[in-house]
Amino acid sequence: MKLLKCSISMVALLAGQAAYAQEEDTSYLGELVLSANRGTETPIDETSVSVSVVTAEEIAKNSTVNTTIGDILAKTVPGVAPSTENLTNYGQTIRGRNFLTLIDGVPQTNTLNVDYRGLNGIGTSAIGQVEVIRGATSAYGFGGAGGLVNIVTKRPEEGEAVSSLGYSFKFQPGHVEDSFSQSIFATTSKTIGNFDYLVSLGAEKTGASFTPDGTRRPPDSFGSQGGLDDVENFNGLVKLGYEVDQHRIEGSVNVYNYEQDSDYAGVVGGGSFDDGISASPSEGDLNTVSPGTKNRTYNLKYINSDIFGGTMDLQVYRNEKVTTFTRTSYLGYEYPQYETESEKTGARLTFNTPISDVIDLTYGLDYITDKTVVNDIDAPSGYPELDMQGYAPFLQASIDIGGRGSLTFGVRHEVLDVSVGDFTNEDGTDVTGGDLNFQEPLWNISSSYDISDSVTVFGGISEAFELGSLARALADGTITDVASGVEGKKTTSYEVGLRGTFGSLDYSGVFFFSQSDNGETYDENLDLVLAKEEIKGIELTADYYTQIGLTFGGTATFMTGRYDTDGNGTLDSDLGTDRISPAKITAYAEYEYGIGAYRLDALHVGGRNPDSDQFTGLQTTEGYTLFDAAAQFEVGPGTLGVKVTNLFDTEYVPALQQSYSVEAYGYDDYYYVQGAGRAVTVSYVMEF
Repeated sequence: MKLLKCSISMVALLAGQAAYAQEEDTSYLGELVLSANRGTETPIDETSVSVSVVTAEEIAKNSTVNTTIGDILAKTVPGVAPSTENLTNYGQTIRGRNFLTLIDGVPQTNTLNVDYRGLNGIGTSAIGQVEVIRGATSAYGFGGAGGLVNIVTKRPEEGEAVSSLGYSFKFQPGHVEDSFSQSIFATTSKTIGNFDYLVSLGAEKTGASFTPDGTRRPPDSFGSQGGLDDVENFNGLVKLGYEVDQHRIEGSVNVYNYEQDSDYAGVVGGGSFDDGISASPSEGDLNTVSPGTKNRTYNLKYINSDIFGGTMDLQVYRNEKVTTFTRTSYLGYEYPQYETESEKTGARLTFNTPISDVIDLTYGLDYITDKTVVNDIDAPSGYPELDMQGYAPFLQASIDIGGRGSLTFGVRHEVLDVSVGDFTNEDGTDVTGGDLNFQEPLWNISSSYDISDSVTVFGGISEAFELGSLARALADGTITDVASGVEGKKTTSYEVGLRGTFGSLDYSGVFFFSQSDNGETYDENLDLVLAKEEIKGIELTADYYTQIGLTFGGTATFMTGRYDTDGNGTLDSDLGTDRISPAKITAYAEYEYGIGAYRLDALHVGGRNPDSDQFTGLQTTEGYTLFDAAAQFEVGPGTLGVKVTNLFDTEYVPALQQSYSVEAYGYDDYYYVQGAGRAVTVSYVMEF
């Protein structure tokens, strides 16, 4: 609460600097997106994959107190799996594979020891837009076989000072006091001659959450992955820029703290998949250290808009992150608590040079260092200290095809050197450390062509390389000498699609396919398995705009995935639900009239019955459909918003929690946790 009061004071101070009202401009495109049409999925012209852009307006419409970016992407972007509704994005894949997360181009994903916190290193109030590349991309690398999520922070506005101030609170009817949550944010920016700045502050404090039948949910409702209840978080973003002639220098610092402190962090149990009973928490606190995330991102960029006949962009960055996991107890065993700590430093130099009226070259060099260690809290973790250095020269060529299309092809050569220290693994075996060296040439080719003024066909092939669950492979007891060999994973992705307009209708359809020889799965004992695998599916989108202010549309994603369990070359088993999402369909209807705007959203997640002996494929999952309703009104100097999530108080369990609720193992006692029931959020935002 002290944190919240302090933030309110700072917010008031910032808001006082505002000059007069001006609507925030969120129409700009970030670093990675070179073309987009009203959010319609569009292939980026330097990769072979599809792109979605989620604007600040869409983020605001889909946000409540402590909404995760993963929740928003699940409801707005095809190909993104349903959220776990927790702090983690474990199991929330893009097209069945893990993805790389960036904030303003700075890597957030912990590639050496995956902690699945990449999406949760910044508050939503600091975000200008989110760009999602769906499918492997060799134009940006060091991970991300499933795609790439670039979180673009807000930027300073031109002209006089622009400020916004917002407050919101959230509660569940019937549990108002225990569930009461609140958030506050403020942003101010200004351009003064050649100088510009932006400051954004946000703070949140959340209460408990309850199932539709009134059962208190565990503060961490998915094991030790990190929960959303009983937390305080703070986000501060400062951006400074200076521009003269063709030169621009800009720097930013983003600080994000997320800490959970709950009176109900005791033993979780009592769940039953068969009887539909949600697991519930007990009073107490098993944690030795308060779980949460501390994330620091430092970014410095120099841009020259007139060099060698084109542009140059030099970025230098550093990211420091500590993730403290929840301590848990189930199946009669109390698991130790631990945390991961990573420090990344890197640079990216990019030139864009037109060779002629029809040919553009993009080329440059990526460099990164990453040091990751698991800090023991209650007991030795069994994980080694890992140090990585990597670099990758890249070249992309884009060729205009008669003004009606484009052909893009490129190469990227990744070189990664990983140093592994001596350690004792989880089985108590001493493992000799050593150096691992990887060199992977990656290529991509894609093309789009306007077969008419309103219809475009596109397609492409791209490769990506990632280290995979390197730390897990070293720690799980299967390797006694690092020099004996650890393989990375190369993924090849293919897609072909059609997009266009028909009157007031925007639409797109994409078929995608990817394959890897070292795909990662887990067997029935939760041991890591590397095997040949293939994933395929389709994505559909549609948006219809009327003349009376009514807009409606949605997305649909269907996919399947198989892998080779015995190495004989035959794909004989379905991939588990932590990799392959059940069918996901989203729909919305929005109506603007006078001073008000009204919106209804629906999310349907289908059932799934994998033919698999993989752990997360042992449990059949049941489908569910959720509705959210929202309204906004211009009231006084600002906008009043009311939103109701889980409008019909539907009883459901998120798909990934269901897949972990394996009855035969007794895991449903712990993992079978229903989602939150109906909740009401009220917000008020002023712009000055």
